[in-house]
Amino acid sequence: MMLKNADCTLYLYNKATQGFSRHIINGVYWRENKAGNVLRSGLQTADSTTIYLYSDDVKPLTVAKDMLIRGVCDFEFDNTNQQTISESMRNFKNTYNAVTVMSIDDYMFGNLPHIEISAK
Repeated sequence: MMLKNADCTLYLYNKATQGFSRHIINGVYWRENKAGNVLRSGLQTADSTTIYLYSDDVKPLTVAKDMLIRGVCDFEFDNTNQQTISESMRNFKNTYNAVTVMSIDDYMFGNLPHIEISAK
């Protein structure tokens, strides 16, 4: 049985242009883990997000660059040049609560094919 509780928007990093392209992915499972560690220097958060994709039609490819947002987001990056990409990124980060892909595990086989993404 596939768990689905959200749609999400994937922003794929493009190495050639250093810009981002937007992709909507419907029917994903999105789980946020809130955690914190108290260190001598103070509180350090260890929040993470796990997303299950049930298709590999569109999936993250670049760890530490690709970003995800829970829900459908209509923000488009201006990939014209470095400056417009940089300005888009600033606006994007100030407006949306995006998570960055930290690992991609491909389990597209067996009785429950899925791709498990860990993000921060």
